[in-house]
Amino acid sequence: MEKIRSIKLFIYCAPAFAFAIPTFPIMILLPQIYATDHNLALATIGGVLFLGKVLDVFSDPLMGWVCDKNFISRKLWIIVGTIISGIAFYKLILPLNTPDGLYLFVWISFLYIGWTVFQVSYLSLGYDLDSDYYGRSKLSASREFFVILGLLASVSLPVLINQNLTKSEEIVLNLALISGGVSVLIFSLVIPEKKRVKFKSAKNFFSTLKELKHNDHLLKLLIPWFLNCLANSFPMILFVFFVTSVLDGEESDKEFILFLYFLSALVGMFFWVFLSNYLEKKNIWRFSMFSSAIVFLFVFLLESGDITAFLIISCLTGFCLGADLSIPLSIQSDVTDYHKEKFNNDISGILFSLLIFLNKFTLALATIISFSLLDFYEFEANETAFGEVKYLIIFLYAGTPIILKLIVVIMLKNFNLTKEKVMKITKKLYG
Repeated sequence: MEKIRSIKLFIYCAPAFAFAIPTFPIMILLPQIYATDHNLALATIGGVLFLGKVLDVFSDPLMGWVCDKNFISRKLWIIVGTIISGIAFYKLILPLNTPDGLYLFVWISFLYIGWTVFQVSYLSLGYDLDSDYYGRSKLSASREFFVILGLLASVSLPVLINQNLTKSEEIVLNLALISGGVSVLIFSLVIPEKKRVKFKSAKNFFSTLKELKHNDHLLKLLIPWFLNCLANSFPMILFVFFVTSVLDGEESDKEFILFLYFLSALVGMFFWVFLSNYLEKKNIWRFSMFSSAIVFLFVFLLESGDITAFLIISCLTGFCLGADLSIPLSIQSDVTDYHKEKFNNDISGILFSLLIFLNKFTLALATIISFSLLDFYEFEANETAFGEVKYLIIFLYAGTPIILKLIVVIMLKNFNLTKEKVMKITKKLYG
């Protein structure tokens, strides 16, 4: 199979930019907007977002099965997901009337569903675009490169525009809608969709899930993926509290550190993908996680005001994040080929949806654990942390990732789907 041309690679990856833009406003700013601008109670907002996330988590495997069932083409599902997400994002940012809790629940649920419909179909279609061992790492890295660009755009625009919060959110909204509409339209016209007629489609959702138990390589990937996603979720959730309540940083410090963190992830992806030419993917991922764990150790040495030192730590961990974004998805493509060859069944939608499901679940799990513990210790978000609360934040932010990442490094030692095996499988499947 020929390598994807640069122009087609660009067109395939461009929608990832648009869909990454709402991530920061929805995760970080939406609660603040609905609490301050629309006078919703924080307890109501928290409950609504949790219910929406529960619905979102369990929709992923179902959408994977639907995608594999081939009711309609994956490109059409991508268009449907784009439309749903665009309308929901617009309704959340610019409600026509004063929104209540039900309004927030309805539209955040539609946004999550739209994201799921798009993402599962998008990743499944991307799996078919390149069967080359190295080419898949390049494809994954390129796609995540555009994801980081979208995150950078959403983080930096409010700073560059220098206007009030609502106006900045409207501009981010317009950027997401315009770039999403244009990129998905061009994507649907240019990117080919391989017809999956050689393999049987998933007949029953639950019987297909049972079949997964016999895919040894999948199980050896999913558990490390789950633990590493959990390790990455704690710093993401606690970043704001760590900077403001432990380091006594300012708002500008948070914005600048986030910008350089994502920028470092961009640079890191090129490095890790380059290494995949010479090393096994699992060893690259293990090395990056081990390096990240070592860097996190230095967080325990930080004191109030050590913003520069924390900036360096963030850049280094961001560089390691580049491997988390590109290598595991590439490995999952190899696992999907193994499943296709062993069971004569093309279920790429379900297999990729499992990664998405676990990623979302770990974020919810880390949120419940972190906020419950902080609430137990009566932590106040706008105050400097002292004593037990301070050490709790530091441990959750740095200690937990260190422990989890080292466990994953050890577990991946037993993952034995090597480059040699994958090349034999792809040769048998694709010639």
